[in-house]
Amino acid sequence: DQIKPSIASLPVTIHRSLLVNQIHTEIMLQRFSDRTFVLITQIGKVGNLLSCSLETSDIDCSKTYHVSNLLGNREDSLLGVYARAILEKIVDLDKEQQRSSLTTTVPLLLGIALKKEGRGTEIFQSIIKQVISMYDISSHG
Repeated sequence: DQIKPSIASLPVTIHRSLLVNQIHTEIMLQRFSDRTFVLITQIGKVGNLLSCSLETSDIDCSKTYHVSNLLGNREDSLLGVYARAILEKIVDLDKEQQRSSLTTTVPLLLGIALKKEGRGTEIFQSIIKQVISMYDISSHG
């Protein structure tokens, strides 16, 4: 049994403006019925646009994440790491709170633009934590 936001409540939008290691960072999360859109920017632009989806095997329940770079620099592997990490955490949170089964997780659309100095491990962890907090809040309507 799956719980989804009602059509009347979509899209749910949450925006945060914060300093992450002294770097101004904007994060916006929008939940649509067919996907979750996250924008992370330190330069005021969308930058790259990536799609990340989850496929679960009916045979052995293994999970496969697919990341596609739709727009922007295809050489920057860190951005794909962001997309996968966000979707993995969403899957874990939904499973933990029994909001959906693994096979019904909606895809993630990620717009991301980071400054060169905004690419460290500590910043990565802080941003992921903020995004998941926003996703959790959006789930409670």
